[in-house]
Amino acid sequence: MRSRIFLAAVIGLAACAPIAGTRVDPRTVEIEPHPWPSPQIAAGAAPPRILALWMNHTALPSGTDWRGRIVTTTNVASVEVRTESFSFVADRTRYGDFSFEQHVLDMVPQYKRSYALQVIARNAAGDRDERLVEISFP
Repeated sequence: MRSRIFLAAVIGLAACAPIAGTRVDPRTVEIEPHPWPSPQIAAGAAPPRILALWMNHTALPSGTDWRGRIVTTTNVASVEVRTESFSFVADRTRYGDFSFEQHVLDMVPQYKRSYALQVIARNAAGDRDERLVEISFP
């Protein structure tokens, strides 16, 4: 019985732990880089890196079209965009260049709040680089 209580406590503490990653000011994410950086060539075993991150909005009312672009090193195999409530993988348009487009549906009032959005770039070995952006559903 004690081991079950201990296991539940460990899982609960892990769920409350802060999310690792580099925090990005949402206001800077909405500014599209000019010129866009080019993906940097990287060996497959090199650590993945996120070079640029852009989203057209970080406040996402219902009915909004939400678009984003992520530029990485060329060894990035996937970019995941997620919160504790949803997750999707960005489309790779070419090596080191990813994008997404989502339509924001109407949500029940209890889900309309701020979330810590994780943008995670992974190479084939599973190494990762991560950015955190606060988004909100007003």
